[in-house]
Amino acid sequence: MRVEVAVFARAPRPGATKTRLIPALGAAGAAALYGAFLEDTLAKLEGLDARIWAASADDVEALSAHGLPVSLQPDADLGARMEAAMRAARGTHDAGLVIGTDAPTLPATRLREAIDALTRHDVVIGPSADGGYYLIGAREPLRFAEVRWSTPHALADTLASIGERRVRLLRPHYDVDTPEDLALLRTHLRLKPRAAPATARHFDRVGGDG
Repeated sequence: MRVEVAVFARAPRPGATKTRLIPALGAAGAAALYGAFLEDTLAKLEGLDARIWAASADDVEALSAHGLPVSLQPDADLGARMEAAMRAARGTHDAGLVIGTDAPTLPATRLREAIDALTRHDVVIGPSADGGYYLIGAREPLRFAEVRWSTPHALADTLASIGERRVRLLRPHYDVDTPEDLALLRTHLRLKPRAAPATARHFDRVGGDG
């Protein structure tokens, strides 16, 4: 099973990145934290038996500094952008996997489980605690019809749009989008800093305010 992994990412720019955390961290603080999220996410992809590239939402040049091939995402909703990434993957590989950068503590083993799941299932999804998902992969490109993005219904809507394909749901994990999520992340990393080393180091540098 040859899998291509598209990392949906942004350049960590103040005022444009992790905007829902700006009230808690300020624009510069939210962008700096996102830079740590990106570093942790890319580190967990190292060693995967897959081709990995970054799907940039805004700045190809900035993300190229991380040493991955980078392409600009199309100007469309999230579903259309994920579908485009999966179609690009199927041009040269057996399956496409799309992951985000908002779950820095996601275990690397979960990514390997996702790739392995695609050898026996048509679709793999990693549910997130907020009703969405932290990754999705498929052997054939999916069409995301009538999915209510950024709501607690995103996963259920996606499953409804998939139809009769064989789906493997991985264990849930949490994204970090809101100040409440940030509190959970801080607690997690106080107990287990190795879960996201770059993010833990960021918190050590800025103290309780970052």
